[in-house]
Amino acid sequence: MASDPYADALHLVLAAHDDEVRERLRLLDEVARAQGDRDVVVEVFVDDDAEGPFDVWARLDGLNAFELEPLLGDRRHLFGVTWHEHGWEPAVPEPPRGWSRDQLQEAVIDAVSTWLSALLPADGRALDWTVESPDGSSDPRPLPVPDSPGKAGASAR
Repeated sequence: MASDPYADALHLVLAAHDDEVRERLRLLDEVARAQGDRDVVVEVFVDDDAEGPFDVWARLDGLNAFELEPLLGDRRHLFGVTWHEHGWEPAVPEPPRGWSRDQLQEAVIDAVSTWLSALLPADGRALDWTVESPDGSSDPRPLPVPDSPGKAGASAR
């Protein structure tokens, strides 16, 4: 399978945040299991202009979600791209010319899914982790949980 230059470049940007995100995923896993929730949904919000900005938020999807999410607060935010005076922060790659918002969204969701799969807690089997768009325009992608603690240590790709 040929490598996608956009996905490869985006993965390098995402990987720079591995340690912080791995800790946030561990916290989400711990809180969800302690409260009896079974699902963690990671939502990828791609801006309508399809120029590059997006956010990645995790949410619990269970009976206790509305009580727990305010307690977790911004620790549910896994990654974000915003426009500043000198460009995107962090400096994500420009989407290929002519891409639609849907194409960008699919590429970002694919890259985020690959990235997060390698960061999930190895004992996260008790939960179902998925990545999707908040508006339901993409199919939820289940995240495979690493088999052993050794697999959770580095991003795939």
